[in-house]
Amino acid sequence: MLKLDRYIMLNFILGIIPIMLLLLSLFSFLALADALKDVGKGSYVLFDALSVVALTTPKRFVELLPVTALLGSLMGLGAMANHQELMVIRTNAMSKRRIARPVIQVALALVVLVFLMQFLVIPVSERKAVQITSKSLQNTEVGLGKKLEFWTRRNEHFVRVKEVKFDRLLTDIEIYRVNSSGLLTHVYLARHADIIGGDDWLLTDVTERDLSKIDAPEVQTATMQWTGLLSGDQASTLVLPIQALTPIDLFLYIDHLKSNKLNTQRYRIAFWRQLSISLSLVAMAILSLPFLLGSVRHISASQRVMLGGVVGMGFYLVQQMTGNLAGLFGLNPPLTILAPSFLLLGIAFYGIYKH
Repeated sequence: MLKLDRYIMLNFILGIIPIMLLLLSLFSFLALADALKDVGKGSYVLFDALSVVALTTPKRFVELLPVTALLGSLMGLGAMANHQELMVIRTNAMSKRRIARPVIQVALALVVLVFLMQFLVIPVSERKAVQITSKSLQNTEVGLGKKLEFWTRRNEHFVRVKEVKFDRLLTDIEIYRVNSSGLLTHVYLARHADIIGGDDWLLTDVTERDLSKIDAPEVQTATMQWTGLLSGDQASTLVLPIQALTPIDLFLYIDHLKSNKLNTQRYRIAFWRQLSISLSLVAMAILSLPFLLGSVRHISASQRVMLGGVVGMGFYLVQQMTGNLAGLFGLNPPLTILAPSFLLLGIAFYGIYKH
């Protein structure tokens, strides 16, 4: 039995590899076309665009894994079905649920890989991609050390950000305002800055000093709304996309927003979307087995992959829709986002255990 398990695992993995390479190539090409738009801006060159595409590949890899698991299983195990190997295995007293065991084991190994990528690889690669992208911005300097330090100028303001926590929260912000003669008139120091929507930021623990007055008194303010702290491009360069944050950073940032009585819905949606990838991966891998072990095992590999593609893309669209619905109508994120994955998992197990 162990030899058969290894054989099923091997075919599953051999089915996943070409599908993943194909999908990664396609989506990376689309990403390159988008990255090439910034070539020529600032010091951003072609090599930088290629580097950005390479560094953002881990994130695409994780996002494509659930669909790849379904298509890879249909390809790899489907070849076994076409050659009657699955039928022979079943006639040797190996039940559907027993055949499903090595598939589930590979899926769980991929789940571990997903968590490793989400916690260790994606945040680092996305941060490096962000630093390279910053070359396309004028009058902006991003530090490349362990801690991100950011200097920029916008209109009459010079802005310095010492560090970014959770890859979203700006800390130790210094804002210097100059007049038309280039003389320093105001200094603002803030402990934190949160994006609250559009071009608006919320500064907390603010100290303001008016240097145009002789005694330059300090004014303490708990919170201050500031419009135009950073441009849209600068903000997207300084902070990581929500989807690139680790689950822990998302959790901690959600807690920070709650403590400041700010809306957490979009971050909760991102958090549960990340967790749903692992569940979707297992569900997609198992879903292929009822097709392969049922009455449709004699259909061709191309038909099987087409069917899997329709199911996979349909499921992906439903997942995106549920996340958007949760944000639009304020629905419960874990219930709304995880429901399609649990439904798919239930259908897959029902198809395996019904006989």
